[in-house]
Amino acid sequence: MGSTSQTNGLPLELKLAGVLRGYQAIADECAKDNVSYTDYLKRLLNYELECRAHNGRQTVLKMAGFPTLKTLEMFDFKESAVNKAQITELATLRFITNAENVILLGSSGTGKTHLAISLRYLATQQRYRVRFFTAADLLLQLEVASSQNRFEQYLSKVIAGSRLLIIDEFGYVKLNETQANLLFQLVNKRYETGAIIITSNLIFTKWQEVLNNDEALTAAILDRLIHHSHIINVQGESYRLKQKRKAGIIPV
Repeated sequence: MGSTSQTNGLPLELKLAGVLRGYQAIADECAKDNVSYTDYLKRLLNYELECRAHNGRQTVLKMAGFPTLKTLEMFDFKESAVNKAQITELATLRFITNAENVILLGSSGTGKTHLAISLRYLATQQRYRVRFFTAADLLLQLEVASSQNRFEQYLSKVIAGSRLLIIDEFGYVKLNETQANLLFQLVNKRYETGAIIITSNLIFTKWQEVLNNDEALTAAILDRLIHHSHIINVQGESYRLKQKRKAGIIPV
């Protein structure tokens, strides 16, 4: 009766975790349905493929570094002035295939990050490699890589290696000359080769103030970002303020 350990060992060696997990239940199901052994094998291998697809999506989700999970179904379009047709088009993910950018502009709390995370979730479900950073965290990583003489390596492996790069909260922290130049190199690296989503509370005419008041560099960054882009204005009242009013924390 040592056949159980032998049976379990072969799927493990072949890395067929789904087969190992589901073979008995599927065998019982097939016996009940009185199907052929060939059909049993088909069901078992289909289950293995489903398990691999699920595991693959979970791996991509972990790599994307989700701060929290939000979906488009959770977004309240009735309370926002955002163009739903534009978001529906972005949900097809053609902008990733075409290496186009998405720039979400609007005041704090209006749902820009929610939309960015929702699009990132859809991308991970298609097993696209996605990287999500706040602007502050990204600049810190760029500076560290530059100081350690591995900036090009970082751009090639981390930045260029992702089909979608998301930079959240651009505009809250002013950049010094070094940071502004590093950001330009990043944007230039991805120009027409990889999609970027940027969320910002600032209109374009204010970006120069963030980018070390460097007019030429600001123009160069905007030129590359806007050339192939979808610009989405996310207007409305802050969701956080609405929630506080409903909770009675602040007056109506």
